[in-house]
Amino acid sequence: MISNDAAEAPAIAMNARQKLFIGLVDLAILTELCIAMARASSVQPELFTATFMKTFFLMFLPTLALGFFGFRRLRRHSENS
Repeated sequence: MISNDAAEAPAIAMNARQKLFIGLVDLAILTELCIAMARASSVQPELFTATFMKTFFLMFLPTLALGFFGFRRLRRHSENS
């Protein structure tokens, strides 16, 4: 059952390294978005969407995977300490 009550939602405890890592991943994704927009704005209007999608997702998907596995790795290191 899905609840909208924030008190019932499980809290995700993050250590300082995880918070810093998530901030860096967010910054990387924002940078990738800017790069994709700049690259797409330099092509013909008909090619804007295709260029943006190719550029953004080629950078975003590896960053997302790195973020997911990096976050899990940092969680494991904090649990062992």
